Formats: sequence, C-alpha cells, structure tokens
Amino acid sequence: MNSVVKVGATKERKIRIDSNQSTSFLWEGENVFSTPSMISEMEETCRLLLKEQFITDAKWDSVGTFVEIRHLAATPVGAEVLLKANVISVNGKRVMFDVEAFDRIEKIGEGRHERFIIYIPKFRARFIAKQKELAIKNPV
Repeated sequence: MNSVVKVGATKERKIRIDSNQSTSFLWEGENVFSTPSMISEMEETCRLLLKEQFITDAKWDSVGTFVEIRHLAATPVGAEVLLKANVISVNGKRVMFDVEAFDRIEKIGEGRHERFIIYIPKFRARFIAKQKELAIKNPV
C-alpha cells in the first residue's frame, strides 16, 4: 500500500440505473432500484475512493466488512443516481465511510460502510486453503 488513508477524503460518482439493478416483486413492470444494488454501488464508490486516492499498488485492494444502510426512497430504472462516500475513521487497515445516494429529486439512501484493506496474494492464499478444507473445487 502506498499511503495512509486520510479522514475527510471524499468521492462522488454518478451512475444510471439499469434493469439488472431492479426489483420486481411489487407489481408487474415496476423497475425499482433494489436495496442490494444500491448497497453494492455504495460499496463500489468507497472501494474506488481507496483505489484512486490511496491504494495504487495492484497487489492491494479492499473488501467490505460491514454495512448499515437505510433505503429512503424508490428510484426508477433509467434515473441517474449520485453516490457520495466520505472517510470518517481509519483504524489500521479498517476504513469507515459515511455513504449517501441521491436521485435528481431526493436523498434515496444513507448509512455507513466499512472496508478492510487487503494484500491480494495473502488473501487469495487463505481463500484457496479454505476452499481445499471445505472440499470445494475452484469453478474457474
């Protein structure tokens, strides 16, 4: 890892919601941005903040370890969503973020997300050992 993560670092990114990110159990053709998809986009915004500003070595990355998210309002497929991430604390390799999501009309989500910075070769070795112990064949 190249540098220490700084409290106060921020990232914003815009995405357009597509049908793969929707839920469809309320009524036919609803096309509402799903909570799991919103959380996934919030996590990716935090990951990109770390990768773009602090973790430039390809052998390092981060994984999500905690989410506490409120989905506040429905957003239709096709809408543009603004995602915001702000580093609020750093404890070694643990980084906590405030996250928010907005459509053009209102705030649609908010909460906290924690990521842990990993050294990919070590993480992968531990993962492969666990696969073997569980007798799971690598599907790749």
